[in-house]
Amino acid sequence: MDQFDKTIIGKPEPWLIEAAAAIGLDFSGLTHETTDHFRNHVINRHGDPAKHGTATVTNLDFDKIPAIVKSPDMAIIGAVRWGNLCNVYIKIEAGITYLYFDEVLDSKRNKALRSSTFYKVTRPLILDEVLKNVARNDKTDISKAKILTMP
Repeated sequence: MDQFDKTIIGKPEPWLIEAAAAIGLDFSGLTHETTDHFRNHVINRHGDPAKHGTATVTNLDFDKIPAIVKSPDMAIIGAVRWGNLCNVYIKIEAGITYLYFDEVLDSKRNKALRSSTFYKVTRPLILDEVLKNVARNDKTDISKAKILTMP
């Protein structure tokens, strides 16, 4: 198994622990983390200006992740993406919608909300557009997820 470097962002906020508990999940012992594998994936998949234009994810965008998970504008908790339990955090800033996904890992070896993907849309999305974006191509099942909009 390949090794990777990980960076701990911090513990889940109380709103996230409560939202997860409302659908039978316990995030209280987990931590948010990113990995170099995640960073490489995002740059390779969403970081090419020739393909993505103004939606290109840059190194500066990664600095936004701690604020996105702490205080998103919307969140989808307990979705299933590619068969794995995940969360999606959505933040709208300066006319751009950021979508950050983490995978829920709760085993003996891994207790984390580990980064899985991150991309942006170059306009503000409303909730219905976010849900369509996340669930398109049947990648992510949100049927049993808790969907939150923050005040």
